[in-house]
Amino acid sequence: IFYVCLKMLKNDLMSLIIAIICAFRLSSFAVARSQIISLPMFVLEVYFINKLLKENNNKYIVYLCILSLLIANIHGTAWFMFFVLFLPFIGEYVVYKIIKNKKIRKVYKIDNYKNFRIIIGNVSNIKKVFVAFVLCFLMGVFSPSRICYTYVFRIMMGKSQSVLLEHLPLTIIEEPFFIISLLILMVIMIFTSVKIKLREVFMIGGLTLMSMMSVRHLSFFYSIGVIYMALVLCRALLLVGDNTLEILGNILINNKLFLVLILIFITIVSGSQFYLHLKEKYVPLKTYPVKAVKYIKESLDYKNIRLYNGYNYGSYLLFNDIPVFIDSRCDLYLKEFNGMKYSIFDDMEDIAYKYEDKFDSYGVSHVILSKKEPFHLILVKDSNYNIIYQDKYFILFEKVG
Repeated sequence: IFYVCLKMLKNDLMSLIIAIICAFRLSSFAVARSQIISLPMFVLEVYFINKLLKENNNKYIVYLCILSLLIANIHGTAWFMFFVLFLPFIGEYVVYKIIKNKKIRKVYKIDNYKNFRIIIGNVSNIKKVFVAFVLCFLMGVFSPSRICYTYVFRIMMGKSQSVLLEHLPLTIIEEPFFIISLLILMVIMIFTSVKIKLREVFMIGGLTLMSMMSVRHLSFFYSIGVIYMALVLCRALLLVGDNTLEILGNILINNKLFLVLILIFITIVSGSQFYLHLKEKYVPLKTYPVKAVKYIKESLDYKNIRLYNGYNYGSYLLFNDIPVFIDSRCDLYLKEFNGMKYSIFDDMEDIAYKYEDKFDSYGVSHVILSKKEPFHLILVKDSNYNIIYQDKYFILFEKVG
């Protein structure tokens, strides 16, 4: 992000500030999953598209194809986003062609669109962008499962949109930085005469809308959208003749002591976070049934029991070779992916009201539940289920007979 900011913003200090802000805001997405590799690739993609438009060099088409190929294999479920990031550039070109039409300008009484606050310009080298788009799309053929072509459409039709946190709409009040970023942009646009390119409007607006529709898209807003907002901010500072940041940046960035202090600051903050987690149990007992799993493996024929479990801790059971009812690989349990006529989530949705029928249909012999799940209070009162193990956080039932 820092590298791309340096190249796009042409402002050392602003690039450093944006990179640090983005890094902290993206911390919640920095988990041992594929997005930790694919997200930097998406940032580079936007940079390469801009370079292709500016320099008309075919090497950037090659770079984009390589990125597409890598993302299709590393993070195929997010591959569609690769092509969404092309749309602001293509969109500006389409709008330019429409508004350039004399008949349309006459009908809507557009005298001089070049005086608009939003710059609608001819996107140079757009043909190369279309070529890159098509070639990058073909790179999905080299993905082993080809899931990158179909995943988005199938997941949008499934239950995941309503049962998984990362697919749910954004609760804006929980993301103050999201609100502050948009407010700063609005203030700049209202109180300055700065101009903004249509592609920037599409990029910022599109990522904002996508983030509000699904929490998972916040990562793109914080890594790409914020860079485009910084572009507008830098342009506004130049417009008002305030080059304080530029001067300050030249002084600080060229000062080795300042760079050492920044390094020390990041090291201390990162180190403190590491130290806090170092004192925690590697597998938190509140979240995962560590002790219960030990009991199951020592006391039961765990390979042959029919166990019902909750969604959040199925992965830990599976990690210990205990067959599960469900785990956090949600796609496997959706009818759009498993080839069945129904989704497991359908059965879990009202399990507390119909558990007898559901358990009979699956042949459930044992039930493990977190004590945070109200459902366990119902089974405690059911004489058909005996408690064979419980600790502070989890409880294990065995069906009688």
